Amino acid sequence: MHGGPVCGVLAQAIEECESPVAMRVARMTVEMTRAVPLVPLSVRAEVTRAGRRVQQIDARIEAGGRVLARATALRLRIGADDGETAIPLPDPVPERRLESAPDPDARAFGPGLLAGFLRAVDFQRSRVPRHGQSGLAWARLRVPLVEGEVETPFVRLATLCDFASGAGNALDFRRSTSINPDLSLHVLREPLGEWIGLEARTGVEADGIGQSHAVLFDERGAVAHALASLLIERRPGFPNGGSPRCGSPREPLP
Repeated sequence: MHGGPVCGVLAQAIEECESPVAMRVARMTVEMTRAVPLVPLSVRAEVTRAGRRVQQIDARIEAGGRVLARATALRLRIGADDGETAIPLPDPVPERRLESAPDPDARAFGPGLLAGFLRAVDFQRSRVPRHGQSGLAWARLRVPLVEGEVETPFVRLATLCDFASGAGNALDFRRSTSINPDLSLHVLREPLGEWIGLEARTGVEADGIGQSHAVLFDERGAVAHALASLLIERRPGFPNGGSPRCGSPREPLP
């Protein structure tokens, strides 16, 4: 399963936990150390540190008696509006491309990666990542994360933030795999509207460990930062060369 739905359902479980006062999630860290299969899953969340100003919540996805993914979140008390102390992030809203035609680089995902979650989103790339240059993409959900339910802004943000690991990755994914076994999302404010923009960049060391960082936007400005660790491995038997590709498959293609 793609990391997007994994992060989304964990975020939904976290938000459904009770709080003593009005709160919202300021940070969620997800660890995806096992592949999550397309089978019936159990999603659980519990408050592990109760408080009226700071609350910690742990959540997990289980199947077959095993924990497949887990998350830890911090919720902070929502205070009264105080415009004098508000300081927005300075990042300007990047260009958004809204053509109705399919993304010309969609072929970069490969035929084995176009099924499932990637067919459930509109994904439009304004800038392809290159060595030394960040990538830029915008995405929105085409269908509900959970059938019959409307996502909250935070759940929508959490579902789409997993694209941070691929939107700025300049690797040729025909030659290498790039998986992100974790993802941390720090939220300044909840996004407005359906579209989430990601301006992302990636660094990779020669030992195969990398890191992706992204600023996430709505139409008004920057709303969050995402940071992911990467494990890079060469694909055996795949030809060298080719253009950069966007996406982060969690298992090598057959």
